[in-house]
Amino acid sequence: MPTPSSKRFEVLGTDLTDRYRNNPYVKSTVHIIALQITLTILTVAVFGWGLQYSQTQIVSSISEHIAQAMQGGTTSSISLGESITDVQSQTIGYVFAVLILLTILFGFLAARFALRPARDSLRFQKRFIGNVAHEIRTPLAVIKTSTEVALMNPGVSRDMRETLTQTIKELDRISETINNLLSFDNLIRPGRIKSQPVDLGILVREAAAKHQALAHSRGITLSVRILDTEYCILGNEVALDQVLTNLIKNAINYTPEHKNGSVSVSLEEDYQGRIIVLIEDTGIGIAQKDLYHIFEPFFRAETSRNRGIGGGTSGLGLAIVNEIVRLHRGSITVRSVVGRGTTIELCFPRIGSESQKKPGNSDSNDGVEEVEMNLG
Repeated sequence: MPTPSSKRFEVLGTDLTDRYRNNPYVKSTVHIIALQITLTILTVAVFGWGLQYSQTQIVSSISEHIAQAMQGGTTSSISLGESITDVQSQTIGYVFAVLILLTILFGFLAARFALRPARDSLRFQKRFIGNVAHEIRTPLAVIKTSTEVALMNPGVSRDMRETLTQTIKELDRISETINNLLSFDNLIRPGRIKSQPVDLGILVREAAAKHQALAHSRGITLSVRILDTEYCILGNEVALDQVLTNLIKNAINYTPEHKNGSVSVSLEEDYQGRIIVLIEDTGIGIAQKDLYHIFEPFFRAETSRNRGIGGGTSGLGLAIVNEIVRLHRGSITVRSVVGRGTTIELCFPRIGSESQKKPGNSDSNDGVEEVEMNLG
């Protein structure tokens, strides 16, 4: 008759088995632990073999010298010591060679087999998100179109018109989130980015022009400072346009409206031949505790949440900006003062430039919080 203790162990064993079968992270953990235990056993075995091999060879050398001495041969303690030293060195070499091979094998097995469940799970999640995003886009477009048609009806009451307008804003926000999710799946994969010579000056002017209406509606001055020259880099035009669009839109959204705020975009070349894009605003700024998290997916600074600023953003845009800049071998530097504004500096290597170094930090000022994202 089974005892309560045996039943508990049986239930625990069943639970662990189910977790192993259904949870890819538990399965990966078990595989890695099993590989580590195996590596430890093999390491101990190698050291044991090395010690035994060394002792056997040393005893063999001593026996040979004794046999030569008994037969009247000439031998010395120096030659015996050299022989023992050679045996020890040879043994150490064998042991290290076997350990290196075991380490390489362990790394290969961990990457190839132990982490496969986690990789498969992440691949499935990514595919699932992409499929869901695609499926949601069509009904959202239909709902938005129907709402816009309803707004055209002159008989709609004022309260209903405000409700429909707010609905369209929320639909736009959801559409932006879906588009950003699709960007993770389609745009920022290294193998799917097609690079060609791109003039950043043209992209900056076009991105700023697209946001002039938004800036004007919020009472914000949007200015562009670019010399009449080419700023060519090797990159993907669509991806770079997404970077500029996101950063300029964020600068406008996080600048208080109708308070004489300003956003400026400038383009220049530094002494090392790198192309620098500066986006400066007089917005609410970013606190030091938030500065190192702004490129994390879905992160929104506490200040923006409390003040209700930037509510139309999805929280995914800067994460995508981070990846796109990294794929273009660029860097991002963020400098911010709470209550005074933020400056974002993008640095890209010009076509033909061998310099891949990241821009150094500027001289620090009182109250300025700065973080540099090393992405190259």
